[in-house]
Amino acid sequence: MFDGLGSIDDVNDIKSPDEVRYGMGAASELTAYATNEEIDTALVVTDEHVLAAGAADPVLDALNAADVEVATYDGVKPEPKLELAEAAAAEIDRVDADVVLGVGGGSSMDTAKFASVLVEHDVPTREMVGMHNVPGPGRPTVLLPTTAGTGSEVTHIGVFADKQDENNKKVVYSDHLFADLALVDPELTRTMPAGVAAATGQDALTHAIECYVSTLRTPYTDGLARQAIDLISDSLRPAVHQGGHNDEARYRMSLAATTAGQAFVNSGLGAVHALTYPLGIECGIGHGLANAVLLPHVMRYNVPAEPERFADIAGLLGVPEREDESTIERAYRSVEAVEALNEDVGIPNRIGELGGVDDSAFGQFADIALEHSKHNIDRNPRSMDRDDIIEIFESAY
Repeated sequence: MFDGLGSIDDVNDIKSPDEVRYGMGAASELTAYATNEEIDTALVVTDEHVLAAGAADPVLDALNAADVEVATYDGVKPEPKLELAEAAAAEIDRVDADVVLGVGGGSSMDTAKFASVLVEHDVPTREMVGMHNVPGPGRPTVLLPTTAGTGSEVTHIGVFADKQDENNKKVVYSDHLFADLALVDPELTRTMPAGVAAATGQDALTHAIECYVSTLRTPYTDGLARQAIDLISDSLRPAVHQGGHNDEARYRMSLAATTAGQAFVNSGLGAVHALTYPLGIECGIGHGLANAVLLPHVMRYNVPAEPERFADIAGLLGVPEREDESTIERAYRSVEAVEALNEDVGIPNRIGELGGVDDSAFGQFADIALEHSKHNIDRNPRSMDRDDIIEIFESAY
């Protein structure tokens, strides 16, 4: 049911970092990079848990092998505030780093990306928020994910909270946030706990499925999204349950996360990301977990708009064909497959099970989604109004 290459008359723009290197041990490539680029000083932007777990050790070892003077900023927190990026930029300036390395999950990589431009431009931080408000390039940036989910290593987006406006996330979109080099080393994910592996893996699946049905999809993003869905279907369960002992599963999940990230930066996302926005802001639920729980409910709403695509997703998720099964019946089985995958990796399928969610607030949640994430709703394959959003929240509760 895959509809192939689309119209030959379409001209599609492809956005990407300058360079992506992928594979087990890819972090060791930093030695040659630092030598070739004549790097003297580097700042590693990360969080204390990544450092304590030893996930950043291969990065530090590779830099030390090139005789680079290395400083670390480990103050990154989940749902980072703009002020964290400012603090990281101040540290870049203090040590006069030649290169900034984001090592960790999406929060660390987003902080590194934004800090790298903040340090180079005498412009108030909040004036760079939004679409294409960054005035120019920043310090050279290398991104190395230690989770397999966000795809931040290949995007030009940074997402931040703001202590001046705690009910609103700030998003920075700029081609200047693309990394000079993305090094995707699945070895760095070996220390990732099972719960993090599950939530970030389902975050990647959400990216891939939303790309595949996005109104802005292209033949290029279709191929990437399909590959990511297929990889996650085969590999998320062993990546979660066997953890760092299954390098093959972690390898495939890292590849899936990066390809899904490359897809969504070129196609946009959809209503799952709009509806998870208030769950993060109002309830403090982590982004990947919120995506995972809401994904099947939004899929069920979207199936009538794209039955052939969702039937195709069912196949990519390993759903066997049934004799005399209609396209719409098979499409709905893609929803069941996602629900089963959630259950198998320890993620609930109801937001009421997450705790701290007040079902009387669903009208407010709908207003927040429409105000702050309407661009994602606009890219959703089925149109959606306030009443539709409330109904989805109610059915998901």
